[in-house]
Order: sequence, then C-alpha cells, then structure tokens
Amino acid sequence: MMRTIFELTDPRDEVLSGELSEDLFAARLKDVIDGNADPVYQDATRFFANTYPTAGLRTLLREVLGRLTGSQPANNPIIRLETSFGGGKTHNLIALYHALRGALPRSALTAYLEPDWVVPAPGDVDIVGVVGSDLDPANGVYHETDDIRTYTLWGELAYQLGGRKGYLKHAEKSDVERAAPGTGLFEQIIGDRPTLIMIDEIARHLRAAAAVETASRQSDLASQTVAFLMSLMEYAASQTRVVLVLTLAGQDDAFSAETATLRETLRVSARQERVLTPSAENEISAIVVHRLFKRVDHDAVQQIVDRYGAYYQEVRAQNAPIHDRALRADYLQEVATAYPFHPELIRVLNLKVATIPNFQRTRGALRLLAAAVRRLWRHPDSNTWLIHPHHIDLGQQQIVEDLTSRLDRAKFKQVCEADIVSPQLGIPAHAAEVDEPLVAGGKLPYARRLGTTIFLHSLTHGIASGVEAPELMLATLTPAEFGGDDPAIVQRSLERLYARAWFLEFDGFRYRFKTEPSLNKIVEDETGSISVTGAKSEIDTRIRTIWRAGYLKPQFFPVMPNDLDDDAGKPKLAIIHYDALKIGAAATEPPELVQRLAQHAGIAESFRTYANNVLFLVADSDQVEQMVNEARRYLALERITTSAERMREFADDQQKKLREMRQAAELNVRVAITKTYRYLFYPSADGPKDAAFLRRETVPPQGQGDTNPDQVNVIVRLLHNLEKVRTSDDNPLPAAYVKGKAWDRNQVDMSTEDLRKAFARKVGLPLLLDVNQLQRTIENGVKTRQWIYYNTRDEWAYDEDSPPTFWEIGDHTRLYAPSEAERLQLRIKGKWQPPAPTPGGDGAGSTTPDDEPPEDLLIAVIGAGRPTQMTGTGVPAQAFQQVLDHCGEHDVAAVRRLTLSFQGISRSHADSLAAIGLAIPQLGKAQFGITLTLNIQFDAPPGNQRFELTFQGEWDRYKRLKAVTDAFVREEAHSLHVDFRLVIEFGRDVPLDDPQLVTARDVLVQMGIGPITLAADPVYATASNRP
Repeated sequence: MMRTIFELTDPRDEVLSGELSEDLFAARLKDVIDGNADPVYQDATRFFANTYPTAGLRTLLREVLGRLTGSQPANNPIIRLETSFGGGKTHNLIALYHALRGALPRSALTAYLEPDWVVPAPGDVDIVGVVGSDLDPANGVYHETDDIRTYTLWGELAYQLGGRKGYLKHAEKSDVERAAPGTGLFEQIIGDRPTLIMIDEIARHLRAAAAVETASRQSDLASQTVAFLMSLMEYAASQTRVVLVLTLAGQDDAFSAETATLRETLRVSARQERVLTPSAENEISAIVVHRLFKRVDHDAVQQIVDRYGAYYQEVRAQNAPIHDRALRADYLQEVATAYPFHPELIRVLNLKVATIPNFQRTRGALRLLAAAVRRLWRHPDSNTWLIHPHHIDLGQQQIVEDLTSRLDRAKFKQVCEADIVSPQLGIPAHAAEVDEPLVAGGKLPYARRLGTTIFLHSLTHGIASGVEAPELMLATLTPAEFGGDDPAIVQRSLERLYARAWFLEFDGFRYRFKTEPSLNKIVEDETGSISVTGAKSEIDTRIRTIWRAGYLKPQFFPVMPNDLDDDAGKPKLAIIHYDALKIGAAATEPPELVQRLAQHAGIAESFRTYANNVLFLVADSDQVEQMVNEARRYLALERITTSAERMREFADDQQKKLREMRQAAELNVRVAITKTYRYLFYPSADGPKDAAFLRRETVPPQGQGDTNPDQVNVIVRLLHNLEKVRTSDDNPLPAAYVKGKAWDRNQVDMSTEDLRKAFARKVGLPLLLDVNQLQRTIENGVKTRQWIYYNTRDEWAYDEDSPPTFWEIGDHTRLYAPSEAERLQLRIKGKWQPPAPTPGGDGAGSTTPDDEPPEDLLIAVIGAGRPTQMTGTGVPAQAFQQVLDHCGEHDVAAVRRLTLSFQGISRSHADSLAAIGLAIPQLGKAQFGITLTLNIQFDAPPGNQRFELTFQGEWDRYKRLKAVTDAFVREEAHSLHVDFRLVIEFGRDVPLDDPQLVTARDVLVQMGIGPITLAADPVYATASNRP
C-alpha cells in the first residue's frame, strides 16, 4: 500500500509553525560575527545540524583548515566562492566562522571532516569578515565602543584585526584619504598569526565606491579597492597560515559589471586561487529537503519511486506526451533524492525561477517551498505522494507577491488572478471555469494544476520562458496506487485552458503566460460589444441550416396550430423557438404549447388529422445561455477577422490564429445549438392519452468531432432505435399487423393511398420513411391472403398465385378482403379466363387462324396505326412495367432504342441526376446520348450566385462533367431545375426478355432514381422474329 508524504516525512517545527521566516533565510555574516544573529545561525551546533554537507562546503573546510592549522600548508591561500545570490556563499562563510572559532564540538563536523582532521582550539585563529553592503564610503562605519569610523575595506579589516590601536597606528591615514595601502599594512597587523579573512559581496561595495574620489582626486575609491585586493592577495599568497576567502556573484547578477572587473583582477592570482561552488546543481534537492524536513523515511521511499516509474511507463504506452527523461533509470534516482519533492518542482525553481536576480536561488526556493509544505500539512490530501509544482498554492497572496512584485514581475499578478486563481469571490479564474465540470464529476482541478506549472515556467524572460507539453505532463500527472491521472483528460483540460485563458500563449512548442492580453482577451472584450439580440438572430439563421429537409420536413418556430402543416407527406419536425419554450431535465410531460400543436391544426384549430406525422424538438433551459454566449463569441471573431483594418493590428501568426479561432467558434455555435435542442417529443401509443400520446426522449449529445452535418439524420437515428420509423433497410412490417392497426373493424377494402396515410394518422404505427416498405408489406399481404391487390386502371386483381407486378401506391389501387374480392368477381391475373368463342364463327367478327390476312397486307392496311413508341411513367420499376405491358398488348417482339427523361425542381431530381451517372456504366453495350439543362440559384433573389449548364453529347464526354454537376446539385440552393434526357441506342433488336434489358431495369431501380418517363422504339413481331 502506498504511503503519503504525511506518513513518510516530518517537517521541521519552525516550518510548520511559520517561524521559518524570510529573515532566517537571509543569513548575514556580520550579524554572526557580532553575535547578533538568530539562533538558527548563531548557535554553531544548531547551524550545522540544519546544514546539508555539500561537496563544496566539505572541500572549503578542508582547504581552509588544512592551511590554517598547518596540516596541509600547500592548500590554496585564496578561495573564491562563486554562484548567484541565494546560492549558499554567505552560508559557507558562516560555516567557516563556526568551524575555526574552536567552540564547536568535534562531533558536529563528522559529516564534513574525517576523524583525523585537526580542528583549531578557541583563539588559535584570528577571524575577520567584511560584507560589502555594510561598508559606507561616504559616511563611514561607526564603531561606538572605540569611537572609530572606518570608510574603506582596508580600514575595516585593519580595525577588526588590530582594534583601535592598530587602526590608528597603521590604517587611519590611508582609510581617511581613500588611498589603498600596500602589503606592509598586514605584515604589521597580522604578523605570523593564523588568520582567516572573509570578504562577502564586495562587488556591491564597488558600485558605491565608484562615486567617491580619493583625497588626491586622481582616482576613485573603486579603483583603489581593486588595487588593495591585489595587494591583499599577494600578502595571503606569501604567508603559510593566512587564507583569504571572498565571494563573487554570477555573471547575471545585478552587479555583473563590477563582478567582471573583479574576476579580471583575480586572474593574477589564478595559480594560488581555488574557485569553489558552494552547492552543485544536483545537490539543491538534498539541501532543500535537509533544511525543511527533520525526518524522511528513505527506506520506504523506494515504493513511491517504483510506482511513479511504472506509471510513467503506462502513460507512454498510451502514446501520451511525456518527457523522455521520465523513462530513464537515473530520473527515478532523482525522484528518490528529491523526495518528498517532485524533481520537476526543484528543476523549475532552480533552472527557471532562480535565474531571476531577486529570487536568490536556494534561499528563494527554501522560502517558497516552506510555504508550500506548511500549506499541505494544514490541508492534507490523502493522495499526495510527492510535492508537485502545482502544490505551490497561488491562492495564497503572499506566495503570489513573492513570485510577482518581489521579483519585479508585478504584471504577472493580473495573469495569475485572471487565469489561474482569482482572489475575488464569485468571479472565478478561467482555470476554475474549466475545472468546474471536472470537479463536479469527482475529478481533480487539472486546469489549475497545469496553469500553476506553466506560470512558474513563465516568470523568466527570453527563450527559456515557457514549457513544452511533454515536460508539462511530466510535472503534472500523478499516479495512484492503481492507475492514476488519465493523460487524455489532462490533455483536454490543457486545450480548454488555452482556449479560455486571456494570457496563455502557445507558439507551437511551448506554453507560456505573457503579461500582454492574449487573443482570447481581445476576443472576450469584443464579445462584450455583441448584443444578445444579434446573437439570437444568428442562432435563428443557423437553426434553419442545421435541420434540413430530408426524411423529415423541419418546420421552424411554430406557435399556432396553423403554423404546422397537417398532411400525410413527410413527417414534420417542429422546432420550437427557445424563447417561446424551454424546459428542464425534470419536465418529462409535454408542455402546453406542444400539446396544443400536436392536437390541433389550421386557423380554426380543428383536431389534427395526421397526429402521428408530427414531432417536436424543444430547447434545454440549462443550455440556452451558453448557446447565446457561443454565438456572441463567434460574431465577435467574425467582426474582427472580416475587418481589414483590425487585422492589420496583428502579426501574421496572430491573424492565422484568429481565423482558426473563428472556424472553431463557428463549430462551437453549431455544437451549442445541437446540445440545446435535446428534448424530442414524439407520438406513441404508449404515451399518456391526456398528454396527446406524446413521449419525451433525449437526443444524444454530440461533441465537436462527431457533429452530424444534418441533424435531421440524428433525429431519424434516434427514432429508428425507438422503432418509431421504418427505413428501406428494415424488414417489412407483416401485413397482418398493419391490417390490424390501420383497418377499422369490419372494413373490407381500402385504397393503398389511404393505407399510406394511415401511417400518418395512427399513433400506434411507425412512420414510413420509404414507400418501398409499404410496397413490400402489400406484397406480403397478397402472399399471405390478407388482401387482394386491385388496379382500377387495367382492372386486374392479384392474389398469391398471380404473376409478380409493380405494387403501385395511389387512389387507383385498392386492397380487398379476399371474401370481398370474390363477391365482386374481380379478374385475378393468371386465373381469369375469357368466355369461349362460338364454334365456326357466329357472324359477329370471330375468325379462325386461316382467316388471318397476309402479314404484308396487314402492314399495308394498318401499319401506320401502330404506336411508334411504347411509353411509361413513374419510378423506374413502374415505368418499365408499363412499357412491357404496352409491348405485350401490341405484339412487340423487341426494342431498338430506349429514351429516359425527367425534369423537375426538387431535391429528388437532383439526386436522380447524380444516380443516373452511376447507372450508365452498368447498362451494358450501347451508345448513350445525353441532353442536359441544369440551372441552380444558390442564394435568394436578387442574389447573383448561380450555376447554369447546357450539354448535348455522348456519355464519354459527359462523364468528365459528372463530378462537377454532382458537386453542385448536392449543395444547398434556393432553387434548382433539372431537364435530363438519355437516349440508349442498342445497335440491335433487343428481345423483351433479353438480360441487358432486365439488367437496365434492375440497375435503375437499385439506384433509387425518382420518377422518369421511359420510351421504347418497338420492333413488331413478324413471322421471322416471332419467338
């Protein structure tokens, strides 16, 4: 079982109590020498107990002790400590002071020195120390005990080494005149006593000394101080038991110019000098842990390290972005060394934040981490295995001040408050807005965690500012005993934070916060100027494009019964305006407006006839406001991106980003609309009678990636799952079931058109979205003797034994109960026999075969009266059947040419044009001639967006145009007109039962082509071609 940091560590008491104040971190050498420092620095034993034995400090003690005690006289006489402010230089000087005073128990140095090292006794070594910031070249440093005022570095050193007498005798004149003395000063004052001279932060003194002239006015104090240092180094190098230790800040320090001058001066002593770094980069973690925690159970830490290592492997296996170093074995060693801190927290403080001069490296890290530890122990989280960067609580104003104003980054405070943690109740930061649904669902506030980590990486300037996504994930993701943070959820939180934050920038590589408002802030401000009415007008327009006529006929914003058609045509999808009606999740009963529209029709508000043919889509009251907000944001982006003047204010990459934001916002509007219209009321026999037999269903939510271009299809899919609609792919409804639902009791006949309309009237029946469904049900009824099919035009009836026919739907075809068909003596196809003729003829026109005139005489007499074309109209199956029927009636043996044509203005005609182009290659060997006139008006008059095409030619040439015409006829258009004609020249006489003719019919039927006119050029039967 994994154990938390609260179980495996104990912070030091002063950390938890808050007594580890800022002043304690700012160690001062002078206070220690004067005996005025805080006990944490003044008490030698306590000081070393709190100090981590870095390699630099151990080397420093050995170098200085070895030379001053004489045990290693060859050690360097000059030691230079180099690092940035807060890097441990002053801390090392204090360690030297305590170690050489001789008042420290030998056991306190066990971690620093081997047992055989000699430690000075009290008084064996003279120790002096000067801090550059304590010197006052203009007013001097007043020593009240001896009534002495010193002005220079050498004057102060002479006073500390020789007291009042030594100063007055050997240094007063050079000190007052600001003229550097030679090495003789120290020969007289020090003599042969072991002496440690420590000079801290001298570069700061040089900045002030440069403004002070010497008494001769031929030089300044800064130059004299540098000259004195050269003399001092020469003196130290010449003595066997004198050591000079001085500190220099890094090159990026505030006093970098003075530091560079000193570094150049020190080159002359390079052979006697040793440069040490108080703490190495890999020791920062250990220093911080040692200073802040009094107990760490290192034996139990390995379990945490192993779990983090395994979790990082799991994350990589999911192809989630995570930095490669997380998978290295040495990184897990970093985790163990830095415990309880995550290595990425130490890394960002040391390599990013520590580069800011005012942060003061280790000192600044200690101050910040102490606050984080105190906060965690006051509000423990049972899932805290390591202290990550996001545990720096930006909700604490003192921490925010330390990271902004204190570091000369005051503008970053507004960044933090706007995008990460807001100090104002009721006004959440953008990260909190992103996290709200996650936290409500039991997830963690990933946006705040990500924002905090990015913030720490953003405080530094230049190319180092910011963090790449793999490194950000490494710093943020946290395992659990089993599993852990889902990288996909964290990644989505990052994307949403980027979309929402005002100051967050992503340049394609790194995320960083900037102090200038991001494009999001500019868009947010512009959004504020978009009116709600303007946004709603945009929404109303888009609703009309999102739900388009297809299987259903959308009818927008009806409020009165006469606004909603009452017919048996396509099912009506009534989309109720969100301002007229919106409901919450608890409202399962249809509202009054919906019931009124469902039950009544027309101006007189009589009862609705086709109550099963209307559906209602109603807005979710919880989503309307968000929908309006998304529309306002889109209109703001549209206003910006369509203004050439505004766009000139932005760089090229920002212009590109704004255009991408506009595209995303447009999609967001669509998503928001579809999420708002999520309640569907549909007629059902299971619905309450007092609620107009309406039931409510929730439309499945859709995200950006799966938003259907036509939301009508989403509704159809939902209704299909509810078995409320029947499509061409469904099995036909059994005729017995349909007859039981659609026919009244004791009804003996019904037209097929009335049967079709019954599906629009009876709430117990599904909606028919394909007439073929009804045709197949009619056929099933004929075969199962539920009814007899009768066509009033040719007066033929069909029962289960009749040859197949095309089952037409219309007022001219009827269904009869078998008993009623028998009573009416309907002619059954395939069974009916005409009355037998009178034998031998009866003078009434009957003839025998021998009476038939010669064929040539017949053609000569009546040939001109035969039809030159056999025609049929309707859907392809119907048209072909009519042509075949006509051919049978006129003794046609074959056809030589087929002419297929259609014209119209509906979407079905456009679909037929596209389908016919797919059918032609499947019609077999023939010559295909095409004539086409196509006119499309895309926008409403007086708009000028139109497409016009006139073509006459053969298929080989037309097929090169097919892609163009197909693309245009599929676009949304205000009006469309198609006039198409296809001539098929077979080049031979094609018998009526020829496979090519059968294939042509089947292909056109399968393609779903709409009504056509079909004409066949006949070849009449003769003795030579008669079968």
